[in-house]
Amino acid sequence: MIEILGLRSGAPIALALAAVLAAVSPEPARGQEMPSLDPDQLVHYPWIYSSSDDAIDFAGVGLGAQSTNFLSIPISFWMRRLPCCGNPITPKIEGRTFGVRLRITGVIGFAEFDSIAEFDVKSVDLGAIFPGIELLFKTGERSMLRPYIDVGWGATSADTTTLVYGEMGLRTEFVFPWKTWELGIEPKVSGGYSFTDIENADLAHVKVSSKVDARYPLGFLIRGQTPDVGVYFEPIWYPNSFTFPTSGGEEQAVHVQYELGVTFGFRYLAPMLCNLFRWMRLGVGWRFGDGTDGWHIRIGGDRVTRLPLP
Repeated sequence: MIEILGLRSGAPIALALAAVLAAVSPEPARGQEMPSLDPDQLVHYPWIYSSSDDAIDFAGVGLGAQSTNFLSIPISFWMRRLPCCGNPITPKIEGRTFGVRLRITGVIGFAEFDSIAEFDVKSVDLGAIFPGIELLFKTGERSMLRPYIDVGWGATSADTTTLVYGEMGLRTEFVFPWKTWELGIEPKVSGGYSFTDIENADLAHVKVSSKVDARYPLGFLIRGQTPDVGVYFEPIWYPNSFTFPTSGGEEQAVHVQYELGVTFGFRYLAPMLCNLFRWMRLGVGWRFGDGTDGWHIRIGGDRVTRLPLP
């Protein structure tokens, strides 16, 4: 009660001081708008580009006040084939344990922002193309090492924005038979860096993941081959976490994400479609964790090592 009475007794002096301060200081909350933020500063391009793999990816992920949708389309060319993954097994390649693939990946998409407080941010369109090379080392009948490097150029909806992104990493795969099941573990580590004129942008990006899946044959044939259905779970860890804006204008840190999904494909050798290419594995997953959620559709991108039925 003493403090309340003290405030009341000093009210005229407080009002006078407030009037003086109001006359000599700005009022950003009432008469002045907050400066708008460049949308390019809010999009974490390395996160988008590192999400693409050697599969056709359709993804829509919500991250705070940002909704990111992108399509990634890779094309690969075998320079040195391995006796696996549908390649014809001829005497020339039968004993090979080392392979080379050239790749080129295109990425298109956009990021939308919904009601970020105090900022007038609408959307950012993006596109990129990444040539790369992948080396394949067969370390056993059921294991493979797949180091790769990609370097490419990206463009955004801002005319003055340039972006060069390079990434190198190591994919691995270990496959185990269990009765009629095929179990797989696919650890992966990658690191990328952005060369850009975007101010206040996250330049480095490190990603560690380990996909675990189980596939079961369906017991019938399609064009002489056995289809299977699988489920997978993939935890993803970002050692140098990145941030996205929330609807309140704050930042949401992303350290860990998870993906859970199902796939459909063929156990060993997929049948041909229209005598042009082999049936690609199909997958649908849901990504979540640290305030993010969204769907992920994948066509192709299967691991190299596959086991025939026992």
